[in-house]
Amino acid sequence: MSFKCERVRQITLSLHNRPGILADLCAHLGDRGINIRAITTLDGAEVGQVRLVVDGVDEALRLLAEAGVECTTSECLALEMPNHPSGFAGVAWVLAVAGINIDFLYASSTPGAATALGILGVSDVEKALTLDWESAGRSR
Repeated sequence: MSFKCERVRQITLSLHNRPGILADLCAHLGDRGINIRAITTLDGAEVGQVRLVVDGVDEALRLLAEAGVECTTSECLALEMPNHPSGFAGVAWVLAVAGINIDFLYASSTPGAATALGILGVSDVEKALTLDWESAGRSR
């Protein structure tokens, strides 16, 4: 299984914590042709944080600004990795050996799928892009 690693820009925004607001956000983007590749939420009592990776970041930012939603962006890694027990352990090990900290991550796969997608906020995106990701399958 080969790993695929790419630099992506993640959009971060805050939304009031109420039923339907996330659905509205996703529909607003989807109805305008923006595909959400990955999304995670962090809850808060009144306001929650949403992180998302989309196709068409600049267009998504424009649409969100038009809707009055304040956003920030940050560079992250999108990493396609093997979907098997300890698959992510190899990824974490490769980063650790290189001295790169994982600041946050969100990942998912479909049961039975060969690969999983992880979005990783790391301390050194440039360096992480140069790593030998194939060694993640052999690490430790």
